[in-house]
Amino acid sequence: MMKNRISDGADVPYFFRDLMAMITDVTEDEWGTPKDPSTKLTKENTLRTYAKRGFSKKFAESIVYRLSPEMFVKSLNTRPKAVIALLADDYKSYDSSTNATNVSKKLADCFVDIIRTAAGLVPQSEFERQRLMQQAYDLKMRFGEYLRDEADNVCTFPGCGRLLSVAENGVVSYLFEVGLIDKSKEAKVDNLLAFCPYCHATYLFDSNKKRCKELAGIKKILVAHKQSMRLLDGMPLEKEIIGVITKIKNLKEKDLLDPSLDPKDIKEKLIPDDNLALYKTVKGYVDTYYVTLKEIIESADKRGEIDYDEVQDQMKAIYKRLKKANKSNVEIFNEISEKVHKVSLQEDIYCQIVVAYFIAKCEVFDAVSE
Repeated sequence: MMKNRISDGADVPYFFRDLMAMITDVTEDEWGTPKDPSTKLTKENTLRTYAKRGFSKKFAESIVYRLSPEMFVKSLNTRPKAVIALLADDYKSYDSSTNATNVSKKLADCFVDIIRTAAGLVPQSEFERQRLMQQAYDLKMRFGEYLRDEADNVCTFPGCGRLLSVAENGVVSYLFEVGLIDKSKEAKVDNLLAFCPYCHATYLFDSNKKRCKELAGIKKILVAHKQSMRLLDGMPLEKEIIGVITKIKNLKEKDLLDPSLDPKDIKEKLIPDDNLALYKTVKGYVDTYYVTLKEIIESADKRGEIDYDEVQDQMKAIYKRLKKANKSNVEIFNEISEKVHKVSLQEDIYCQIVVAYFIAKCEVFDAVSE
């Protein structure tokens, strides 16, 4: 049906690739189709087979978690209105409620269903489908708001990133579901995650243990972050830090003071081999901003705009509480940066610069033992 209306005469393999580009962000190299380096004939024939007989399970599994029906709808809606109207007329034989306004959405949903079915991620019976959907509804009613907040309003499925709520024309819509991580275990909050409707509908029938383990790892990270936020709840931090961050944001390269005036060896606080990414991040910020930021903070303190001693004590207290809770250095850096962000409502990158400064000043992280 689609080929008849929107292929512009393209042959099957070319049009198949076009459809895949509309519905998913998976590159052709990831499709798992057979390859012939010399002629690509094998791959072309495979694509023709898919068009005639449907997708193989292997192919469907390679794309099913990276579908983008929204992108498909948007792409289809760029076609001429006459073409959309013809597609709507074609699809009416399958769904009598189809019209030119909703046909793109209906085709996207149909396409997604075809791929999920080929991947084996569909209910074995109507009874099973209804049972699982009722379970999902009950879990959402009981745990939905907590889990959406835990996920920071973003789908927790790896590679998705869809928002779980949207605001349009002053109206907020909640677009999420709650699903079990390990379906063999009890439906408790530590075995649940918030997903967008697409990822939830796919994972609902997925028994892949590797995927389950991956989601369990994500849950562990979210729980640790939530715990850190509770630990830091109520701990004070001078709101005057906002003025310091504003000055950082306005700095130009010509404003930066010579870092050699007060060199700081971050290796005294962080061992590169323990976490190279964290070490490089902190070192980069310190090498670039430390001397200038020190001047900004000390000047603000002299003018009475900020109580420098108080901020130092607060930073040390926050660090000590996280360390006592056995948080890793990466978690400590991220959580203190988040605390600065919540107090200041400034962008994360500038909050991290402030935390890096206090690492260099010894308020965050202890000296490395020889």
